[in-house]
Amino acid sequence: MVLKTISVILRNRELIWEMSLKELKGGSKGTVLGVLWLAASPLIQVTAYVVIVSFIFKAKLSVDSGPFDYALYVLSGMIPWQVLARSINEAPTLIRSNTELVKQVIYPIETLPISNLLVGSFGGLVNFVVFLFLFFISGNGSWSVFLLPIPLLFLFLFILGLSWIFSISGVILKDLKEIVTIIMGLLVYFSPVIVSDSMVGETIWSWILLNPLSHIIISFRDIFWGTFHFWSWVIFLGMSIVIFLSGELFITKAKRLINEYI
Repeated sequence: MVLKTISVILRNRELIWEMSLKELKGGSKGTVLGVLWLAASPLIQVTAYVVIVSFIFKAKLSVDSGPFDYALYVLSGMIPWQVLARSINEAPTLIRSNTELVKQVIYPIETLPISNLLVGSFGGLVNFVVFLFLFFISGNGSWSVFLLPIPLLFLFLFILGLSWIFSISGVILKDLKEIVTIIMGLLVYFSPVIVSDSMVGETIWSWILLNPLSHIIISFRDIFWGTFHFWSWVIFLGMSIVIFLSGELFITKAKRLINEYI
């Protein structure tokens, strides 16, 4: 079944791209800045975190570090987090917001989360470009950044599987989007996105590591900073495979019943 689903996705790659462009243009239609909001929003969010934590709470990554070091740290965490959060937050309404398309028997609903993911990745791409520029001019560049496709593949599998589950569940549970949005909004404060082990201490850090999403952030930071946390990679890989396979099974079994609920 997995190979069949992958085949459907590959056959409809042009449709996925067209739907992504349509959503990207439609989401910014009528606004002053247009698609630039997708670039400005993540940068504003990162700036807010840096100002609040560095200048208001006076927190530092280490004794010798400054706001610039913390900005790089936050940026490296926000790259995967914003892609993950945006894609997962929108997943519960993917089918309900595309009812007319889904009712067409030939429409491949497996592709909806991929279009959503491509649009959601725009902000992460902006953060990545800004991060690389600041990272290398600061002299902290690492060759390991060329291994970035590895965690990106894991993240893609994780988001795709979870989006399949949430998109089907969202057809029945109308409040799922609000629930997921609140949870993701809270989890950012219980993850390594804006805090480090040196900032919170060993006890709190151990609780943060209980959040499975924390290991996604840690794995991406390994790539950016040239470090390696073995168990985070094991958890990230295992979680991605399990969620992907579960999501694929879920949508394959449930899509036959969708028309009864929309």
